[in-house]
Amino acid sequence: MLVGVISDTHDDYKAIYKFGEIARRMGVSAVIHAGDWTSPFSMLKMRRALGREIPVYTVFGNNDGDRYNFAKRAADSQVDILGEAGVVELDGVKIGVYHGTSEILVEAMARSGLFDVVIYGHTHKIDIRSVDGVLVVNPGEACGCASERKTAALLNVKKMDVEIIDL
Repeated sequence: MLVGVISDTHDDYKAIYKFGEIARRMGVSAVIHAGDWTSPFSMLKMRRALGREIPVYTVFGNNDGDRYNFAKRAADSQVDILGEAGVVELDGVKIGVYHGTSEILVEAMARSGLFDVVIYGHTHKIDIRSVDGVLVVNPGEACGCASERKTAALLNVKKMDVEIIDL
């Protein structure tokens, strides 16, 4: 199973549509967004880019302030909001998702024994590493705001392998 991983889109609709195009072409079965959509309307753009058949799971980021409208747009867009942090189980693999505003919490999630994979964002920096046998993934930033490189990731949950993709 191939999972699209994206974070820190910050209303960059072009990056969202490019990610959707790549995800469909690569046969992604699910998408995980690690927060900082910024506007609730970005979820609608993601749904349009992906089509209705690919499930989308997300957590809130520190720039996702309008929680009421996020909840409304998520329902309209068939996006599953996990809250501040959550878990998604795909093909028997437990994936912890958190925006990443606290590096200590990212590390604690990885060392908790609860997850096979931990996905986070916030830093706008690509990070792929193993912590006590847990795959930790930050896909970088879809918006390119800090690094001027727009990135996302493809996670193969069977192989526990990650590929960074440019948007």
